[in-house]
Amino acid sequence: MPVEFAKKNIYSLFIIICWVILVPAIAYISAQDVKYTVLLLGLAIGIAVAGISILNYRAGYYIALTVTLTVRLLERMSGAEMSVGVLIDAMVLITLLGSLLKSGDKSIKKVDFLRDPALITFYIYAGFILLQFFNPAYVHDRHGWTTFARVYLRNMIFMYLVMKMIRNMDDLKIFFKFWIIILTLAALYACVQQWFGLMPFEKAFIARYPEKFKTVIILTGIRIFSFVSDPAVFGVIMACGCIINIVLLTSSNKMIPVFQKVLLFISLVLQFMALGYSGTRTAYVMVPMGLVIMLFVNLRNRNAVIGALIFVFAFLVVMFGPFHSNTTVIRIRTAFSGSEDASLNVRDVNRHRIQPYIYTHPIGGGFLSCEPGSGSELDGFPPDSGYLRTALEQGYIGLILVCINIFLVMQYTVANYFRSNTETEKQLTLVIICVMFAIVVSIYAQESSGLIESALLYYGLNGISIKLKYLSSPNITT
Repeated sequence: MPVEFAKKNIYSLFIIICWVILVPAIAYISAQDVKYTVLLLGLAIGIAVAGISILNYRAGYYIALTVTLTVRLLERMSGAEMSVGVLIDAMVLITLLGSLLKSGDKSIKKVDFLRDPALITFYIYAGFILLQFFNPAYVHDRHGWTTFARVYLRNMIFMYLVMKMIRNMDDLKIFFKFWIIILTLAALYACVQQWFGLMPFEKAFIARYPEKFKTVIILTGIRIFSFVSDPAVFGVIMACGCIINIVLLTSSNKMIPVFQKVLLFISLVLQFMALGYSGTRTAYVMVPMGLVIMLFVNLRNRNAVIGALIFVFAFLVVMFGPFHSNTTVIRIRTAFSGSEDASLNVRDVNRHRIQPYIYTHPIGGGFLSCEPGSGSELDGFPPDSGYLRTALEQGYIGLILVCINIFLVMQYTVANYFRSNTETEKQLTLVIICVMFAIVVSIYAQESSGLIESALLYYGLNGISIKLKYLSSPNITT
């Protein structure tokens, strides 16, 4: 009888035995040293997250996104540098494993992975990355190639996970809800930093690693970075959040009830303020660019026209209003002052000076060759542009491949909009068009698609645009 009982309840007995052993072991280790307690707690959380990611890869994806967006805050609280990239890569790979073990998803089978034009450009670019390993411009080692290849692979995995997750409009709604919530929290924390000052642990971290915060302190004050890595990427994602909110606010009350619009408006106000506090000129330009596309594509929508007029009025107030002592307003004005700003003139001079190098290096100087200490001809050169960095490090061949890829994906976004039949489909695809266009424009003056936090959104929207091409309207649940 006891043997038969044990056979039937072997799993339950195993759990009980583990608890009997682990409880005193955990108590003993925790009593030894604080660092062992923290290590043990981290191990327990890691195992739990890994289990969730394998059992439910959708939950794992959003957990990985949340960790990626907030891990810098934990790093500053700890007071020491962390291997953030390794942590993110581990979570992504575990989530990928969970998605591969999950069967029964028929929507991903509709995607023509072998013949889709946009996906083919990603494959060709991946092949180009492999060929870059043999770039003779590499002087000392190929650390830059290893880093870039790893980041690109991570982005491709994120893109694939999004393609597998988005099966209908309901999944797309969840995707945007997540981004609205996380960006609102980031904006709220940024406002706290601006109004009450940086937290003591943040000041201590800046004092300990000043090289990481060279662009935080400027003449007009401190650029706010919230809980992400730096002010530049924070400004970019805040601009994307503003665009998402504005486009959704132009929806009818039938699609988005008044109460939800009030919440979106509150989120928009917080993000606009946080955007100003970030001091990122490129991000200031992104919002108008996104709204221009919204107006062109959705010109017959009365709410879109009203929203655009309100934004134009607010923009004119900021540009020409009697705000001459507010440092945030002054920096916003410099983003649109063109040649009047000295730092922008320096960037133009640098771009013209480096053009001969681009013409004579068709495959560039190698990945991350512009970084200080690379030992290459480009060592320490400030590209201040995603396109210029691509042209310098990957040559005009790499730049052409990147531009072809951007063109095809943008073509998909527009086609998806005009293929849509319901308001929900049109509004959500319009959000994608506006945000994608704003990011593409921002790459001219900022490395938006290469920054880890904004890259998550950029490649996520890439994957969604490709997936929606294969989801015909009758198969989309609204």
